[in-house]
Amino acid sequence: MSGKVKLEIVEGPMVGKKFAFEEHDTFLFGRMPDCHACLPDDPLVSRHHFIMEVNPPDACLRDLGSLNGTYVDGVKCGGRKLDESPEEAAKRKYPEVNLKDGARIKVGRTVLALQLEVAAICCECSRGIPDGDRDKCKWIGGTFICPACRQKLLASHEPPKAPEPARCQKCGKDVSQEAGKARRGDYICESCRKKAEADPVRILLELMRQAGKVAGAGEAPEIKGYTIEKKLGAGGFGAVYLAKRKKDGERVAVKVMLSKVAVDEDSRRLFMREVDSMKSLRHKNVVALLDNGSAGGAFYFVMEFCPGGSVTDIMERSGGRLSLSEGGDIMLQALEGLSYIHSKNIVHRDLKPANILLQGQKNSWVAKICDVGLAKDFQKAGFSGMTMTGAAAGTPPFMPREQVTNFKYVKPVSDVWSMGATFYNMLTGQFPRDFRRGRDPMEIILHEDIVPIRSRDSNIPKKVATVIECALDDNVKKRYQAAGEFLKALQNAL
Repeated sequence: MSGKVKLEIVEGPMVGKKFAFEEHDTFLFGRMPDCHACLPDDPLVSRHHFIMEVNPPDACLRDLGSLNGTYVDGVKCGGRKLDESPEEAAKRKYPEVNLKDGARIKVGRTVLALQLEVAAICCECSRGIPDGDRDKCKWIGGTFICPACRQKLLASHEPPKAPEPARCQKCGKDVSQEAGKARRGDYICESCRKKAEADPVRILLELMRQAGKVAGAGEAPEIKGYTIEKKLGAGGFGAVYLAKRKKDGERVAVKVMLSKVAVDEDSRRLFMREVDSMKSLRHKNVVALLDNGSAGGAFYFVMEFCPGGSVTDIMERSGGRLSLSEGGDIMLQALEGLSYIHSKNIVHRDLKPANILLQGQKNSWVAKICDVGLAKDFQKAGFSGMTMTGAAAGTPPFMPREQVTNFKYVKPVSDVWSMGATFYNMLTGQFPRDFRRGRDPMEIILHEDIVPIRSRDSNIPKKVATVIECALDDNVKKRYQAAGEFLKALQNAL
């Protein structure tokens, strides 16, 4: 129940063409065939002119170093200078523009009109209201109320009250402007999230105390029988902690994630239902999800603990890269785990060295893929905010091209590319594409080819290099289609 984003081309060659978005997605405008709006005959349009990311009901636009710029409500955003080459211009970071309802976007002869539609959520019970009932459920101050809650209020004979301003769950300040009028639900302000970046479990525990779900402030911090011991590390969406399960003393890992947007009850319920389905996954090369829960805009996930850390950790201890012997064994095991995940019709979407965890010790590692489904479902629910155009946009070095051009419909073949990029990084300490400082990562993903791995390290056997580069082919049809194919090819090459 997050709302909708609608685009209509109101002027230009494609006039009348409409696009609608109800989930987190991307929209590319340009001359190339992989653009959602492709105008090959307009000389004022660049190959990939701009990217718009939608996280309904929010939308954000970024010019991709176009020759002529992108105009939003008459204001030029991005665009190269007259004496700049595309390569020179790409070194400058172009600002993201948060789009407002009614915005008009102009490129060349084309004008697009944007419409942001607020989600219909009951202001009393926070339940979603079906689209067909929006008009009859309109309430005061731009809010909606479901028939049951309306009947209760009318029966109480109390006059309707203006809606209370949205407030941060942590500090209580008015966040109406920051959270936006389009979203309803539990919200943690940007300031509190920023303060909690180093230790987000503090917010989680405070919200859970407010809800009566954890021990009081004077007792040891615990979540449903798990005592938090120390932080293990932090990532893009939160942090991971070592904890002890009270009933048997077993060590577990607890991941805490903070939503960047307001969380309504319907979105929470759908997200938690998707996460619950991951608890049934059991494979020796997949980190088991044991428990999960939430409080307000904070979520936690209890997982199997892997004391060996991540592949990133052992790479750092080994001078930045791994030997073919060690790295190859880890990759074969990770591909076993990914093959199992793909057999369950699940796409990971965020594979990288940091998401391959280890048990055991050097020369006898047991590799396990972690965070299965978490990134995908967190993004789908909209809780991640903007991951393509925002300041903390995704993990570009391990992102296949189609994850930008076909964001919503990423398939197992995209995990293959990410796993190929992971193995490439493990063996060379570098990324398949050159992400040079100052370059727009989206522009690099869309336009640059991979660097042949043997040009990074000529000692890598040709057979292994061939397998890795097949996994990294930008032509999806030429790539291994799922982890099982990649696994067999690598087994034969090693």
